[in-house]
Amino acid sequence: MTTPKILAKRICLVRLSAIGDAVHAIALVNALREIYPRAHLTWILEPLPYEVVRQQTNVDRFIVFDSRQGSWAFRELREALGGCRYDLLILPQVSFRSSLVAAHVKAHYKLGFDWNRSRELHWVFTNRHLETGPNRHAQDLMLEFASHLGLEDWDPHWGIRFSEDETSEMARFFGEMDRKAVSLVVASSNPARDWAPARYAELADRIDSELKLQAVLVGGPSSRERAVVDEILSQTTSAPVVALDKPLRTTMWKLAGSRVVVSPDTGPLHIAVSMNRPTVGLYGYTNPRRVGPYRRFHDLLVDAYTDPGEEDGRITRKTKPGRMQRITVDTVMEKVRLALERY
Repeated sequence: MTTPKILAKRICLVRLSAIGDAVHAIALVNALREIYPRAHLTWILEPLPYEVVRQQTNVDRFIVFDSRQGSWAFRELREALGGCRYDLLILPQVSFRSSLVAAHVKAHYKLGFDWNRSRELHWVFTNRHLETGPNRHAQDLMLEFASHLGLEDWDPHWGIRFSEDETSEMARFFGEMDRKAVSLVVASSNPARDWAPARYAELADRIDSELKLQAVLVGGPSSRERAVVDEILSQTTSAPVVALDKPLRTTMWKLAGSRVVVSPDTGPLHIAVSMNRPTVGLYGYTNPRRVGPYRRFHDLLVDAYTDPGEEDGRITRKTKPGRMQRITVDTVMEKVRLALERY
């Protein structure tokens, strides 16, 4: 049994935004439950990440903080907290907004990053800090909090859950197809991370003609994603299924039911990897050693970011515009074939 380095009966986690980081935080939540099996755990987060994690049973209470409401969001936060005092607040996010949220939480200990990895006044809003360390994969950074609290040599797990209704919808959706699905995540939040629509179109056609599988175009309902899908469809000769969904939970179970997922660096990639779906990650703009698939499917990674000689270099947040254009359809098809053969 793990002996906590900080005794706590009430714990508050503040990890507000970003779908991928919410996935990483699920592993932290599960680690906290190992350390504190009987503690009451509250998670403060924004609406979209809440959709990802709301079925997770290791969280006792979610408080949804909608930053789009401005000052009204902080008023609602204070009402939701109701003067509750926590033994421990964990802040694995270094944005000023998350620090302001943490400032509204009454807690004896407020655990944050060390000085070297702090920015946007993160250090000022915390009173206990991780040991000084290097930049690492985003998931490893999250799990450093569990290590600091006393959990060592723990095998991370996520355990994303679906309701009975969601499971039934998934069975019905894929049951209407006569072939297994390869889901193509068509866009991220940043166009610089995205692969070209013309190449997705060629990939969809080759998945259809060469692999005899069904391509599914996955994304959200935004106008940009709709425009990307329209461009893909204008250049295909096959008939990919369009799945631009809201809510996000629908996208999640479509990824869960896919035979293979192809995705740039975006939240759905991390969701798919956490659910152990074979995932071909397309990286050129961002560093896959910092934000790539975590511990899985590195053999399926398409890395246009790392130059020869950089494989063992220091992990940085540096981005490389234009690199996604280096990724060819032939290379991605090779990885899809590998995924089908190996997994």
